[in-house]
Amino acid sequence: MNLSKTEKITGIILAVALALLTLAGSGYFFFTLRVNFVQWLAYNACSPSSIVYLCCFVAFLARRQPALLAVALLPMYYFGTMGLFTFTWSGANVFAQMSHITMTLNLIWAIYVFRKTVDYKTYAQWLIFGILVFVPYIAFVMYYCRTHADELTTLLQMAS
Repeated sequence: MNLSKTEKITGIILAVALALLTLAGSGYFFFTLRVNFVQWLAYNACSPSSIVYLCCFVAFLARRQPALLAVALLPMYYFGTMGLFTFTWSGANVFAQMSHITMTLNLIWAIYVFRKTVDYKTYAQWLIFGILVFVPYIAFVMYYCRTHADELTTLLQMAS
């Protein structure tokens, strides 16, 4: 897989921006809101999704196999792109929306890279693997947030 220098630099810049936003968002949840690990997994699902993408991105750079990026497509789309439409654009959510925009830009870059490859079979296999791993995670997040709605509301009011 050969990327131009510009394409590679663009991917790296987007990944670094995502990493910084993920660190900041995780720090906010752990140190400001004082959530535990399970709460972080559920209430800040963007961060675990971004961490998976970043790990896949590093593996892609090391192994030159763009299909590895497919593992993170579902959670990046669900929590990143869909987050653009489910969160408000005011208050503390503006920072979350910056993360969602960056997740979406990384997703677009990954899809662009896939379009340059001809190994669609491997891409589909990794995409299916990602779906099998992340559909249960998405179900967990939805269930946990629904069953802990009062706690989530309290945390979000603290964030305002």
